[in-house]
Amino acid sequence: MNPDYLARLQRYMNGIIGQKPEQWEPFISAFEYAEYPKKSFLIREGEVENYLYFILEGGTSSFFVNEGREKCLDLWFADHFVSSYMSFLTRKPSQIFIQALFPTKTLRIPHQVLQELYARRDESNKVGRLLAEGLYIARTQREIQFLSQTAEERYLDLMRKQPALIQQLPVKTVASYLGIHPESLSRIRKQVMP
Repeated sequence: MNPDYLARLQRYMNGIIGQKPEQWEPFISAFEYAEYPKKSFLIREGEVENYLYFILEGGTSSFFVNEGREKCLDLWFADHFVSSYMSFLTRKPSQIFIQALFPTKTLRIPHQVLQELYARRDESNKVGRLLAEGLYIARTQREIQFLSQTAEERYLDLMRKQPALIQQLPVKTVASYLGIHPESLSRIRKQVMP
């Protein structure tokens, strides 16, 4: 595995836990490298999630299908964790799909390996708790943003965070993420373009 990939994960862990390699080193060494071609699925609805993924390059969409239409829950890009986390925790079938939006490189840790680390090392429990808290915080921030901002404000925020990648996404994906129709997104883009 490319040592730069593990170094990226280490930098991320330093940001969460601080410079305490004794806590995160066993955790990091348990990750494996995996690539996903554009439009491939990390998980499909009905499957049990077996991995927690750290995105190195590319990005994913988390979505479910309702009445034949995709409803985007979130977009995840480099230096973030992604998983059908409810399925990962409960060992029940996922209610969502996670799909690669671009060719996507990840580090992933299998559920069973993570459980073994938790059983053997108190430090791993702390790392797992902090990661879970990070996922919870991100989800709550997304919900607050969705309920408190206009679609235009959400679009501008998304463009500020990932301008190059967002321009490559299909309009329907971005519109679904914003909770609007593609036509509305086209109007917003026309309004905010210089």
